[in-house]
Amino acid sequence: MARILIVSNLFPPDIGGPATYVPRIAAELRARGHAISVIGGAPPGFVASPAERWPYPVYRLSRGLPLPRRLAATAWALLRAGRDADVLYVQGLAGPEMAAVLWGFLLRKPVALKIVGDNAWEYAIRKGLTTDGIDAFQTRAYPLKLRLIRWLVHAYARLATRLIVPSEYLAGIVAGWDVAPERVCVIRNALTAPVASREERARARDEVRRALGVHGPLIVTSARLYPWKNLDALIRLVPRFPADAILLIVGGGPDHAPLERLARELGVDSRVHITGSVSHDDVQRYLRAADVFVLSTRYEGLSHVLLEAMAAGTPAVASAVGGNPEVIAPEVNGLLVPPDDGEALVGAVQRLLADAALAERLRTRAQQDVLAYRWDDLVERTAAVLEELAGCSGGHR
Repeated sequence: MARILIVSNLFPPDIGGPATYVPRIAAELRARGHAISVIGGAPPGFVASPAERWPYPVYRLSRGLPLPRRLAATAWALLRAGRDADVLYVQGLAGPEMAAVLWGFLLRKPVALKIVGDNAWEYAIRKGLTTDGIDAFQTRAYPLKLRLIRWLVHAYARLATRLIVPSEYLAGIVAGWDVAPERVCVIRNALTAPVASREERARARDEVRRALGVHGPLIVTSARLYPWKNLDALIRLVPRFPADAILLIVGGGPDHAPLERLARELGVDSRVHITGSVSHDDVQRYLRAADVFVLSTRYEGLSHVLLEAMAAGTPAVASAVGGNPEVIAPEVNGLLVPPDDGEALVGAVQRLLADAALAERLRTRAQQDVLAYRWDDLVERTAAVLEELAGCSGGHR
């Protein structure tokens, strides 16, 4: 048995990949006989309800605290939860996660760090410090402040004992941070939604269209609303989609209001719907109802929602960036288009809407191929890494 401390800046009631992943992997590791504790971020003003019961200790860190108090709370949580841990499993490199990596390094505790992106690049994009893509960002010269942030993220990654990444693409990015290849482990993201039947797709289609008042083609994308998701460019393409087509953007985030404002300015606000944050079940319902799923991002590690769209039976158009080409085989289980190529994206969407045989062939193959992304495989490989670092032979099988 190992004592495993999981550290994540996002934890329920937060939404998003880490907030969904952490409780699931914690439950799996606990079922293997390991002792689990979690340090999890919380929204400003969050107060745990009596109904919130976890079968392991959860130490909350409010993102609404002033920085000095938040640092102190992080240190106290690490002292309480981390001093007896055999291994730390850290989800990214936000504030408390960086503290956990440093804690593990200073106390000579093994740290498995899950990397799903480049926090330095994401910070630079959010703050408007660059418009470069993630690949160019790795080596391009920048002002001192941005170079220091980039160096800091890379240095923290090098402190970790083992890095877990979801795609070969990200393994290549991390290799550029002077991380030894033998310390990098590729564990692909796994499908956590069931493969939809024709009946389930038909039911979702009727429910969603009735609720939204949709009578023509429904084009769906799903993402956290950040600049690199390229949703502004997608909204600008709406006038070039069929006249009765609706674009449904499923998700919430800091760009929600600017995207709605852009749709109004372009005069397409009646054809663009943004749901805001919704439950995972609702995401599945929207994906199943769509005629076409579009993932037009400038960057992806390995997209959970792309896997879910494939499982939903919705033909997908994705930008050929990041881990997307590791999932989509062009003309086999989906369509790939060059990044930031609006003409190619519109053409791909129009092909799928006009060619029912093509759409059916791609959706059928996608639902077969996505079964390779098995949750059991992810659990087994993740547990093997943590158990090796903790120096134990594994839990109950």
